Parts: sequence; C-alpha cells; structure tokens
Amino acid sequence: MRAVSFVTASALLSSGPLACLGCPNKCSKNGECNSLSICECSDGFTGGDCSIRTCPAGRAFSDVAKAADTAHDYDVCSGRGACVTGNCVCDTGFTGAACERTKCKRNCSYHGQCVSMRHLSETTRNHESKRYTYDQWDADKIYGCICDLGYAGFDCSLRVCPSGDDPLTITGTAQEIQLLRCTADNSSGGRVVLYFDGKPSTSIPVSASTTVLKRALESIPMIESVYITYSAGSVLCRNDGVDNIVSITFTSNFGPLPPLVAESFGMEPSSVVEIAADDSFGMLEDHNGIEYFHTQGDKENDECSNRGICDQRTGTVGFYIYLEQVADIQLANEHHTSFQCKCFDTNGDKYAGSNGYGESGDRGDCGHAVTSPISTCPGVPPCSDHGVCDPITKRCTCEESFTGGDCSLRTCEKGLAWFGYPSANDVAHDEEVECSNMGVCHRSVGECACNDGFFGAACEYMVCIRKGSQPSCSGHGTCLSMRELGLHHDDAGGLPLPVVYGSDPNGAATWDADRIFGCLCDEGFEGFDCSLRTCPLGTDSHTCSDKGICDHETGKCKCFAGWGSSDGSGNLGLNNDCGHRLKLRGYP
Repeated sequence: MRAVSFVTASALLSSGPLACLGCPNKCSKNGECNSLSICECSDGFTGGDCSIRTCPAGRAFSDVAKAADTAHDYDVCSGRGACVTGNCVCDTGFTGAACERTKCKRNCSYHGQCVSMRHLSETTRNHESKRYTYDQWDADKIYGCICDLGYAGFDCSLRVCPSGDDPLTITGTAQEIQLLRCTADNSSGGRVVLYFDGKPSTSIPVSASTTVLKRALESIPMIESVYITYSAGSVLCRNDGVDNIVSITFTSNFGPLPPLVAESFGMEPSSVVEIAADDSFGMLEDHNGIEYFHTQGDKENDECSNRGICDQRTGTVGFYIYLEQVADIQLANEHHTSFQCKCFDTNGDKYAGSNGYGESGDRGDCGHAVTSPISTCPGVPPCSDHGVCDPITKRCTCEESFTGGDCSLRTCEKGLAWFGYPSANDVAHDEEVECSNMGVCHRSVGECACNDGFFGAACEYMVCIRKGSQPSCSGHGTCLSMRELGLHHDDAGGLPLPVVYGSDPNGAATWDADRIFGCLCDEGFEGFDCSLRTCPLGTDSHTCSDKGICDHETGKCKCFAGWGSSDGSGNLGLNNDCGHRLKLRGYP
C-alpha cells in the first residue's frame, strides 16, 4: 500500500493562507501567481517564491566552450564573483557590477588612466602612430593603465628615468632626419596635425613658417627639440609647381625614431602630405630632380646613457599605500618629485648628467664622463661579475638574466602582454614583455610581483579562485585552462562531447586558450569557486522543483509549505527535491 503523508490544516494556516493550493509565499510580493500556481517573478528576482535577488551577468572570463573555438558565454557575476542578496561580491583582481572586468592596481597609482582594450584602441595610437580597432570578446573586460608622461609599469608605479647617448661608444653618431612635402594651396586655410609616437602636435596651418612648425612639433611631449629647414620658400605647403622639401632634424631624441604621421583638415581634395621617414619610403625628389634622403638616427638612447642606474620604485610603493588611505591626489603631486638617474661612481670612474653630446648638461642622463680617461667598466667588480667588459668602450655585455649598465640588475621572465595596443585590427596579446604587463619586476631577485588574480613566472596566467589559504576551487573542483575545459563539454543529452578551444595556436579570438583558467566543479558542487553545494533537481529540471529554496551550505532543499521529498515521479520519496505535494485531510 502506497504511503501517504498528511499535514494538518492548522499547521498550514499558521504560516499563512493555504500555500499548497496557490503560489508559495504569495510570490514574496515580487511576482505574479499564474493559473498553474507557479510564480512569474519580476525582474531582479528568482526562485520558486521569487524571494531570491538575481545578480547581473557578464561574459564569463572562463567557462566550458559550447562549440569549437566558441566560449565566454554570459554568466552570473561573469564567473568571477559570488551573488549575495542581489550584489556580486567579486574575487580579488576583478571589479564592476557583474565582476565583468579586471581591476587596475591602486587606480594606476594615481598616475594614469584605467581603460579597457577597446577604449585604448579607440582613443590612442601605437608607437608608429597607427590606429587599429579591437572588438574581441575581451575588448571591454581586460583593463589596464595608460600612464601619465614620466611614469611606466602595468600600474604606473615606476618612474621613467632620462635616456641618452653612451659617451664612450665611438659608433652611432647620426641624428634622425625626417622629410615632409605638402602640396596644397597655402591660402586655403587648411591645417595639418603631425603625430609622433602616437601623440598629436598642435594644429599647423598650411602657411606655417619654420618657427610655427617647430613650435607645433615641440608641443608633442616626447619631442624635446627639433631643427627645421625649408628647401624652397618660407611657407609649409605649396601648389605652384615648386616643391618645398621640409627637413626635420631631431636634436635631442636619439636612436631610430618612429615616423611622423600626418593628418590634414580643411584642405582641397587634391592636397597631398608626404613623409619620408623609414626604409620603405625614405626619399623625396623635388621639382628640379634633386633627391633628399631620410637619415635614420643611430645614437644610443639608453636608460641613464648606460652609465647609471634608474631606481624606478624609490619612494613609490609605501607612499601610494598611504595615499590610498587618505585619497589625496593633490598630496601625491606635491610629494612625488621628478626622478633622476643614479650615475656610476665606481673604480675611480665618475659620470654625471650631459647635454646629450657627451658634455656636462642638465639632461640627468649620466651621459657625461667626469673622469678622463675612464679606466674600466662600471660595477664592483667591473660588470658586477655578471658580464664581460669591452676594453675599448668600457661597456658591459651582461650575462643572460642580468641587465643594467653595470650588470647589477636582474631581468624577469617575459610573457604575452595582457594589456597593450593591438598590432592589427582585432589582434592583440601577441607582444612579449616582462611580467606580461601584469606585474612588476623585482630587479634584485629577477622575479615578477603579479597583479591580483594572475600568477606564473611571467604573470602569464589568470588564476582559478583562491580564498585565503584554501586551495584552488575551494578543494571541490579542478583548475583547468580554457583549452582543457573545452574537453569536458557535454551534449544536450548530458553525454560527453569534447570540443576544441584554441584550434589555431595563433588565433586572435582564442588567444586565452592556455592562459585563462577556471574551475570545473566536482559532482555535487557549483559556483564560480565550487564553494556551493548543489541541491537536487526536480522532474522539471529545476532546483528543488521550484517548490523550495536550496541551502547551498548543506545541499538540501527547504521545501515550501505543502511540498515534500519525492521519488522523482511526484510520489513520496527520498530525493529531497520538494517534488511531492503533501496531502491535507479534507483536501484532494
């Protein structure tokens, strides 16, 4: 004989109206009860009685690919946070209402802007002043810092020291000369903007003199000084059959330089602005057949002229931790002064700041040899016992994993950059840089200090979740790469159907296949970190049959009044799924 459960009417009435004959808890006043006695929850609520607040969703950083090379579907809190009473509590290193983006460390140390990969591509240019777009899955998820002038590092916590020419090398003396020709009506009112290293000049009228052009170019922060000559006339642009070849000599920027790039505004359609600044286009010929050639600079542009050490982190870390507490940006500007090289003074050989040409000056670059003659290479012993000293130039060639003018500093491992300007439309994360641009290199030991949420010798991996001292995935799952997660894909019927994520090792859309890791939870556990117990599903495949609330600490359903454990077919059973309707005396 089939067992039947009975619940007294008085017990049901004590908790409200006959809930078993209508919607549970009157849908908690957060939804409507339909004709089937099922709650239809309002936006922002879920659960069998609409009592649970929903959290926003974003594209998941890691998930099981749903098809070949297709992943990063939408997930609650983007798979990088826990939903608590309608709010996402993000894991360390992630932020946003849906934990949908990476977090810039210390707000870029108050010396930069925290932006997305998309924003970076839309608002800036690369080193060669080219523009590319970026619209991959991570375009609005991977954030990084655009540092203010004079600052560097993934978090803008490092100071940029002066660079210059090594005073003891005997080769490399050419200054960069770039050429420009503008063919346009100089009375048209048109204007030209020149870009250098991705940054624009002020607007230049087509009738500009050498003085006006010089002032405009030197308005670009990276350009210290230029010398300009016109081959014909006193105005920039001409259209009378006479070519004015403009020679632009960079007198204080050394080494091979990126090309100037021109954009014109308000000029007639037939106007042309040409620039000769690289090997592919390095010559201009004027109306008389005279050829003018671009000269590539070959002077060294070494940090501290290779004759000093830049201690980039002095006075920064502790101060910014304090600054985070007081949140006083003006205080940062007042206390954080300009930075200079620490010039070598070893073995009786002394260096100081130069004028860029080996003589004493105010560049702060250690490019002036105070002692003459210089006896040996810098360092005690020379080259710090980690390099070979050239007897002619007294310049160190450092062993692998060492760097600096005296080979006293350690290099760090390199990895593909997490954040950086695209190398082509929708192509990024393909440049190898120290600490993958997601950590700071500790030069004393040669180890990367990674940003929160990242790990690896080069900070090249995005971590699975850790809570305090607990292991990855809360001890209830396996930490796998995106490629490995794809191998655990199931078909619609729940049968294993592995898919490949990252079929092309160089695929721009699946660059993360071996770099981003996520949790694959053990059976009975769920959540972004596998910390939640899974409750039984009902015959409708809904948790607790939508007739109860899941207690994720125990993995047991707390059934609504009038409902109890079933056998999976609606009858009384031991499934703890709230799928059995309890019967009341006097009710069908």
